[in-house]
Amino acid sequence: MAPDWQVAAAYRQLRPYCDSLPDGQVQSLDDGFNAGEPYYSLSWLIADILENNIAVPQDVLLDAYALLDDEDKEEYAGLIEKRSDTP
Repeated sequence: MAPDWQVAAAYRQLRPYCDSLPDGQVQSLDDGFNAGEPYYSLSWLIADILENNIAVPQDVLLDAYALLDDEDKEEYAGLIEKRSDTP
């Protein structure tokens, strides 16, 4: 598992791309992060990015994805592959 500081940095880097999400959804992500749950917040943020097809530079998204545990990577693998295949 990646260290919390690295996960938190990835969350902070990805979070601005999600300003288009509904306020309640964004607030929920931020609340989890501010409560000391950077890993779960990052995981949910990645899920929201993938499910809502939010424009994020591929290298930034893949760097954050690499920090996830294998179980979470498996869960998002199909969406990551689909996104990577899109020009």
